[in-house]
Amino acid sequence: MFSSGQDPYDPDGTRDGDGVPPRGMPDFGAHFDALRPDAPLPRKVALVRVLMFVGGACGLALSALFLMGLSVPSETMAEAMRQQADAASGQSAEFFADVGAVRAMMVAMAAITGVYGALSTLLAARIRHRTVGVFWGVVLFQSAAGALLLWNLYAGDLLAVVPLGFAATMVAHMFSREARAHYGLL
Repeated sequence: MFSSGQDPYDPDGTRDGDGVPPRGMPDFGAHFDALRPDAPLPRKVALVRVLMFVGGACGLALSALFLMGLSVPSETMAEAMRQQADAASGQSAEFFADVGAVRAMMVAMAAITGVYGALSTLLAARIRHRTVGVFWGVVLFQSAAGALLLWNLYAGDLLAVVPLGFAATMVAHMFSREARAHYGLL
């Protein structure tokens, strides 16, 4: 056992108690430690960085999939669309697009997801730089993505609520006290 008054987490008595704030007093210095030039990346900013890398990789992968779909010959795509139209004819569903329209949509989706993936990956790679431009770049990028997802949600895409939640979380984490202090915006 420990003698009376000895810290059970310091069995040999070598640790000094100077770094412990007095009981009942808040530790105001914790948020200001992020202002040091050698301060590590706060956990919330690190989480935003990881989520942006994952989102960027998904965007680039989706873009590659759309580009792979463009490599299918027009005749094969037309035949597949005819088979789908025949299968859906018993369900009173109509196909309104031709091969040219489908290819144009695939080009547009490849461009949109590719630009999203590239920007997300670029910002995630630069998030360690402690500049105000990186901070506002991440906030504006995620806000724009959230606005687009909110528009999709109102248009009826109920699955847009999942990435919308991620975008809102990332914006909220960037506006946390630790993140703002890390970028010098307190």
